[in-house]
Amino acid sequence: MGISEDSGLGALDLSAGIGEANWAEKEFGDAPIGDARLSHRLVEIGADKAEQPGRAYSGVAGGNWPKVKGYYRLIDKPDDSAVTMSNILLPHREQTVRRMKGQQTVLCIQDGSDLNYSNLDKCEGLGVIAKNQTGAKSRGLHLHSMLAVTTAGLPLGVLRAECTAPEPKSENDSQPALAIPIEEKKTFCWIEGVRDCMSLKLQMPHTSLINVMDREGDFFEMFDDQRCNCSSVDLLVRA
Repeated sequence: MGISEDSGLGALDLSAGIGEANWAEKEFGDAPIGDARLSHRLVEIGADKAEQPGRAYSGVAGGNWPKVKGYYRLIDKPDDSAVTMSNILLPHREQTVRRMKGQQTVLCIQDGSDLNYSNLDKCEGLGVIAKNQTGAKSRGLHLHSMLAVTTAGLPLGVLRAECTAPEPKSENDSQPALAIPIEEKKTFCWIEGVRDCMSLKLQMPHTSLINVMDREGDFFEMFDDQRCNCSSVDLLVRA
């Protein structure tokens, strides 16, 4: 996801752009989402949401319905359009990498979250994120993301964010777990995060990268992949 080759841009000071009126333009203005008007709208939405991150955009817009309609037109773009999560994050990721270059050590923290949308009966494209003892299913999306922070806990930016709609295993699927390639398992996203860090490390030889995971990252293929790639990225897994 995002840039893998060095953009050629140098380190960015942590204070650069902070508090400036055009900070959102620097973080999202170059997003390749196909239309200059959409890019302008994305910047406006980012700036608005930063002011009130806990509120729905309809509340953030303060009754400005043209802005609300523009917001929904942006997020309602079809899946095959240029308006994707990775494209939206691309310029922010580049700025994040520049901030990382100015640090001696950066923690790249991976984690997953289930987004429960069971109450949205008419929403299409959702997966099954949970099932209780009675067999009732919770519908939603699984978000796997990676946040870069300093050793003091200061966020530098979001490096990765990917949403999937989990499909439940068929009752007729008798294939044992050991026979399924790791690339086809849900846990592969953790390996992808570490591999992403490996590629980023090439851009910042003087910055130490530590990939941090909870116990979901504690599986054989994770450590084997790091060993086989002679990775210069350290792992910290809470087992």
